[in-house]
Amino acid sequence: MTSLPGWPDGPRGHGLLGNLPELRRDAVGFMRHTRAAYGDLYRIRLGPRDVLVVADPAVAREVLVGHAASFRKGRGIQKMQDFLGTGLLTAEGETWRGHRRLMQPSFHRGAMEGMASEIVGACEPLLARLKGAAQSGTEVDVGSEMLRVALRAVASVLFGTALSEAELEVVERELPPLLGRTARRVRSVVDLDLPTPQRQRERAAARALDGIVHRIIRERRASHEDGHDLLGLLLAARDEHGEGGLSDRELRDEVMTLFLAGHETTATLLTFLFLELSRRGDIRARVQAEVRSVLGDSVLGESIPSAADLRALPLLNACIQETLRLYPPAWLIPRQATQGVTVGGVPVPEGANVSINIFLMQRNARHWPRPDEFRPERWLETRRPPEAFMPFGAGARMCIGNHLALLEAGLIAALVLRGFTLDVPGGGPEGLLAGVTLKPGGPVCASVEVG
Repeated sequence: MTSLPGWPDGPRGHGLLGNLPELRRDAVGFMRHTRAAYGDLYRIRLGPRDVLVVADPAVAREVLVGHAASFRKGRGIQKMQDFLGTGLLTAEGETWRGHRRLMQPSFHRGAMEGMASEIVGACEPLLARLKGAAQSGTEVDVGSEMLRVALRAVASVLFGTALSEAELEVVERELPPLLGRTARRVRSVVDLDLPTPQRQRERAAARALDGIVHRIIRERRASHEDGHDLLGLLLAARDEHGEGGLSDRELRDEVMTLFLAGHETTATLLTFLFLELSRRGDIRARVQAEVRSVLGDSVLGESIPSAADLRALPLLNACIQETLRLYPPAWLIPRQATQGVTVGGVPVPEGANVSINIFLMQRNARHWPRPDEFRPERWLETRRPPEAFMPFGAGARMCIGNHLALLEAGLIAALVLRGFTLDVPGGGPEGLLAGVTLKPGGPVCASVEVG
């Protein structure tokens, strides 16, 4: 049964809960089962609401490109405004268009590649910890380490040297729990913002982070120097007429958005990358040989890796692309129709919800031979189906930070692989956890060897 006329069939739900019990139990398994049963376009129920699931790349592009003006971000994204404010991730309409127009030049490939030295510098504490773990014979939690280094990297890209070590420690301590709270709000059907002690601590943490960001913005404006970091580029941003610019509040919201989008997704990508390379030691050995041929073979190396060096590492880049294909961090793209529209032959009325399932799309055997296998060589071939590869979305709202994310991931991976070998015993955790981002089914712990 479907409650919206003309919609495709889908799995039966559980009364008022719909398909929420199955999604809570094993979202990825449930989605794969339903796609096998109903195809690339089907309906599920989230509580009382029908959702059209899209796993067909052509229909996805109808939603994200051809009919983009008929959709807004989904309900879950709107819940992020409590912490993120009105940044690119949550903004709509003219506010979003104005910010995107102002910010786009700051995120072009050349500008991002100029941030490589900041990312490399942010990796030094990670490399020291890995060396210590190798010497002591202790395992490391790969996911936690990647979160720490990715957060430090994005902070360096945003603020350069303006963030003190003490402030950086505050960010490392306070930001992840706040993002966890934001993720829980997105997933929740009923969101009660009660004044619990935990909520009070979260508000205090948010105030502490706001204080740091506003201090840096205030001091940067007073100095009349933009600085050679991303904040400097955003402070200098003007529209095509040389007018406008972002207010302090708008800058704060964009900085918080970049913290969210710029560290957790990169950390998850890197965690899956090292997990797959541990499972495929033959590929890892080839990648390490490639990296060392370009960067040298010592832990700290004789050269500081640059964006140009990354372009000389085709196998590493192929491994990153293949990891993005198998494990897209942003595995769902939610949209809500702002007016009636037809996509894939299905009438979508105003207010109806559409969920583009990137995970299913990128593991479809029609587009990807042996879709569940880690085969980076497919990215070294001349023919591949880019229309079925959307880890950063598509269209006007494609992730503005895609170049930065790939630069971060490539540099961090190259530095680790140059000096260390991470081995995950037993092949690592089974299954996947699908929340706001896609994560391994459990902790990824690895032994560390130098070389």
